[in-house]
Order: sequence, then C-alpha cells, then structure tokens
Amino acid sequence: MLPVCYDPYAGTLGRFTRSEIFELVSKGGYDGINIPVNQAFLGDLSPSEINEMKQLVEKYHLTVPTVGFGNHILTNPDLKSEAFEHFEIVLDIAQQVNANIIGIWPNPTQNVSVEAELDTLAENLYKMCPVLTEHNLTITIEFEKGCPIDNYHDGLAFIQDTQLPVHLTCDTYHLFNDNADPYKSVLEMKDFLGDVHISGSHRGEPGTGEFDFSSFASGLKEINFNGPLVIQYQMEDIGSISRSCVFTQQLKEQIIAP
Repeated sequence: MLPVCYDPYAGTLGRFTRSEIFELVSKGGYDGINIPVNQAFLGDLSPSEINEMKQLVEKYHLTVPTVGFGNHILTNPDLKSEAFEHFEIVLDIAQQVNANIIGIWPNPTQNVSVEAELDTLAENLYKMCPVLTEHNLTITIEFEKGCPIDNYHDGLAFIQDTQLPVHLTCDTYHLFNDNADPYKSVLEMKDFLGDVHISGSHRGEPGTGEFDFSSFASGLKEINFNGPLVIQYQMEDIGSISRSCVFTQQLKEQIIAP
C-alpha cells in the first residue's frame, strides 16, 4: 500500500546510466521505481535492454507499480497506428515487471485543435482499454497547464464524457500551477485518482517550495488513497534523492495514520 517510488526524470536521465540509477534508487530507500518506456531509459526497447532492466529490478528488490508511456503521440491524429504499436510494447513491459498502471501525458500537438487532440486521445484509449482490462491494468492521465487536459477538472470531464475506465495522475507541481486547493481537489478526484507525483512547487526537490503538502496528505487520507507515490522532480543534488524519499515516507505516514 502506498509504495514510494522514484521516477527517473530531468537531472537523472542522461546524467547516470540505467544501472547507476537503480543503485541510487535502492540506496535512497525507495520501495519501487517508475519505468519510462523511452529511448533515454530503455535504449532501443530491444529484448536485451528490457531483460537488463528486469535484472536490475530483481537485483535491487524494487517494485514497479507504474510504467510511463514514453512516446508522447496519443493526441496526434496522424500517428494513431504508431501510438498503438508503442502501446503494445509498453503493455508487454508492464506485464513483465508486474506493473498496475500505465501513465500517459497527453501533450499538445502542433497545429491541432484541442478538440481534435481530445478526440484522438479518446479514440486511442477506446482501442487500448479493453486490452488493459484483460490484463488487470489501468491507464492514468496526467493533467498539466497548457496541455489538452489542462487541469483536474478537465480530466474529470474527459473521463465522464468518454466513460473510459481510466484514472488521473495528480502531480503536485501541476496542481500548484493551477492554483488548485490541495485538499479540495483530492476530494473531487477521489475514486478517479490513480497515482500521485510528488514534486516541489517549482519542480524542485519535494518539500521545498510553497505547495501545501499537509493539506494534500489530509485529502489523500480522507479518500483512503492507496496508490503509488511517485517522486518526480528536476534532480540537481544527488543527496536530494534520499531526502525526497524520507520526505515522502513521512507524507505516507500522515496519509495512513489512524
């Protein structure tokens, strides 16, 4: 319940090898790791690259609750077939590491209207969700300012309009940028909340900045949230990896406290 995981992100990818990242995550005290299915982390996505990643998961005794849909093309009307091809790769990796969630970020697509982006996203998900259901997997959608799903209200509306069996990823950085109330927003997302990304309000180390984590934790406690807490921030100081884990473990204790 509530595994605390690390997401290889800006400042980590490209700075350390995959093996070094796993070692840092393990030494940092994390329960698990997010696997971004992209070239920066998994190279050419070949069986050998995937097997090496799996060996590292086993070596460091980490869980993999989430994998990231690393090819951000789900809102592009011209790339539907490519999106499903990548989905099949992501699905295979998710099954191999016993993940529960495939996280997606619906990015803006140049010269495409928001309406067309959302229609394309829905069409792609209508095709993918039945396959996911067969394998007890779900998709979570991350909202962000300036994207087709700009905020959590947009996310809830998209799910309700499409009736898709998907959930939301609530990133504290995006929530802060939307000036959303940390407590009330969680209560509104409630059963639609699949996982949480933990970040400082400036995308820096969690616990730094202005985000009200105490109110946020109160909301998660009230809805009995038990999904992954995934730390995702721009890592500059290596020591912040372990500090972020300690901070999030303390946040977890607030959420599960009687």
